[in-house]
Amino acid sequence: MKAGALVFGFILAFLAESLPLGPLYAQLHPDFIALFILYWALSSSQPLSYFVIWLIGLAQDLIFGRVPGSDAIALVLMLALLYAWMARVRRLPPWEQLFFIFFLLLAQSLISWLWQAWAGPIVWHNALLLGAALGAALWPLFTYALDRLQYHWPQRKG
Repeated sequence: MKAGALVFGFILAFLAESLPLGPLYAQLHPDFIALFILYWALSSSQPLSYFVIWLIGLAQDLIFGRVPGSDAIALVLMLALLYAWMARVRRLPPWEQLFFIFFLLLAQSLISWLWQAWAGPIVWHNALLLGAALGAALWPLFTYALDRLQYHWPQRKG
């Protein structure tokens, strides 16, 4: 993936995560950073660094005021699960990949929730399931948009 498109995509993902659109959006929106990491892993020819993904998750924890490490460990474990099924998932078209994406987003949400519950009292809410389902439903559109972004991103000369 082109470096400029990668940085721009992460900026858009962080902005989509932090949009102040009310409490309903805050509970139901998919984890755009996790979606972007899944896209990046599937479209990249080389495996992603678990350390870099952990740092991204740690930044997500610190920016959004969550228990430190909850998103970091959840993103790393989500990526490890993806790599376990990478050969199968890459062969599928995006509309079929959404079932794997739903499972991975759900696992990421549950791991993050369990980490936060281990650190202190936290309430279960069904928005964890709905956010993963919405992220999986958006996966074909998300991959199409990022493919277009990557295709039209200017190449460095030299």
